[in-house]
Amino acid sequence: MVKKKSSFICTNCSYSTPKWLGRCPECGEWNTLEEKDETVIPKDNHRLFLSSPDAVFSHINNVTTTDSERINSGYKELDRILGGGIVKGSYNLISGHPGVGKSTLMLQAALEISRLCRVLYLSAEESVSQVKIRFERLAGKRGCGELYLSNENNLDKLRAKVEDESFDFLFCDSIQSVYSPSVPGIPGSVSQIKECAVKLLETAKRKNITVFVIGHVTKSGAIAGPMLLEHMVDSVLLFEGDPSLGYRVLRCSKNRFGPTDEIGIFTMTSTGLSEVENPSQFFLSDGMGSISGSALALILEGSRPFLIEVQSLATSSNLPQPRRVVTGIDAGRLAMITAVLEKRCDIYFSNFDLFVNVVGGLKLKTPAVDLPVAASLLSSIFNIALPMNTAFVGELGLGGEIREVPGLEIMLKEGSRLGLKRIYAPESRTKIKKSEGTEIIRIKSVYNIIEHIRSMNIFDS
Repeated sequence: MVKKKSSFICTNCSYSTPKWLGRCPECGEWNTLEEKDETVIPKDNHRLFLSSPDAVFSHINNVTTTDSERINSGYKELDRILGGGIVKGSYNLISGHPGVGKSTLMLQAALEISRLCRVLYLSAEESVSQVKIRFERLAGKRGCGELYLSNENNLDKLRAKVEDESFDFLFCDSIQSVYSPSVPGIPGSVSQIKECAVKLLETAKRKNITVFVIGHVTKSGAIAGPMLLEHMVDSVLLFEGDPSLGYRVLRCSKNRFGPTDEIGIFTMTSTGLSEVENPSQFFLSDGMGSISGSALALILEGSRPFLIEVQSLATSSNLPQPRRVVTGIDAGRLAMITAVLEKRCDIYFSNFDLFVNVVGGLKLKTPAVDLPVAASLLSSIFNIALPMNTAFVGELGLGGEIREVPGLEIMLKEGSRLGLKRIYAPESRTKIKKSEGTEIIRIKSVYNIIEHIRSMNIFDS
C-alpha cells in the first residue's frame, strides 16, 4: 500500500528529521532543511541487485583477478590523473563551478573515445541541436566515430536504451537533471540524486559500461547533493579555474584505480580546451627578476614537478591592524611564516601591509612553498630583486629550520633540466646526484637565506 509522509531533509547532507530545525545537526549548515512530501514505495518495487541472488562466498586465495582494461581518452592530462587511462566499467564524477569547462571537457573526451568505442552523450540540460553546435566548434574537421546524442532525462528509459544498443561509454550531463519515475521529487532533489546514482552504478557494474557523470556544485564549492554520490563513484574529478583566466586545473580527490594527488592543466581557447605541456613556462611572468618581491618556487603536484612564481609586496601601513591579502596559498601559512621571521630573525611585519600572490591563480597546498614565500617577503622588505635563474624549495619549521620535503630529488632534476643556475634546498637524508650547470645550495635555517640576500654577491644574473 502506498503511504505518504512529510519530513524535513537537509539539502546539503540529506539528513532527515520529522520536524523543522534552523540548523542541521549532521553538517551544521543553517537554513538547509526543506519540507518534502514523499511517497513511500515498497522496497521490492525498485530494489537493485549488483550481483546474482545465488552468489557464493569464495576464499580470497581462490579469487582470480585480471588487469583492468584502460582506454585512452585522447588527452594525456586526463589519462594521467586517472592513473594511466580510463578503466573500463568505471563510474566517474566530475564537478566544478559554472562556466569552468566541465561539459566542454567531457564532450571533447567523448569525441576522441567515439573513434574506438560506442559512446552516448546525454545532455539533459540542452537540446541535441545545441550540442551539435558545440560539437562542430570543438571537432572542426576531425569528425567523430560512434558518437550518439540524447536529451532524455528519464533515467529508466535511458538505461534500457543504453543496455539494448550495447553502448560502451555513457556521459551524463548532469546528474541533477535526470530523474527516476520510481521515486517522488523533482530532478536534483536528494531522493532523486540518490536513486539515479544507484541505478547508474548498477548499469556500470552489471553491463561493464564506463559512466562519466557531471555534477553541479554549491556556492561553497562542494558537490551539490548527498555525500552518497561521492562515496559510490570510483573517481571524483574537480575542475578548477577562474573563468577570467586562461587556465583550468583538473584535480583528482578520489581514485580507486590510481593516485589521488595528480593534477592536469588545460587552457581554454576558442576551439575548446587544450593541454598545457610545459606548466613551468605557463606560470612564469615575463618580468620575473626585474623587480623585488618575486621568487621562483619548485613544487611537486602529484608526480609532476614544475616552476611557479611567487610574488610578495610589503608596503608601509598606518592601519591599527595591517592588511594580509593572500592568493594561492593558505592565509594561516603566511601567518606562520611571518611569525617565524619575526621571532627567529628579528624581521618585523607589524607595520606593513602584506600582499602575497601565486602567479596564474594556482592554489598551492604543499609545504615546499614555505621557503619561496619567505624569500619573496625578504626580497620585498629589503627591496632586492632576486635573479630569475634562482629557485627555492623547502618547508619552514617553527624554529626557523628548513626541512626536507617529499620528492626533493625529482624537483631538483626538473630545476636542472629547466636551466636554473642555483637552487636553495634543505639538507637531504638521501644522496642526490649533482646536476651539471646547476648549483644546489644546502641551507639549514631561514637565517642563511637572509645572509645570501643581503650579501648580493651571489646573485650574478
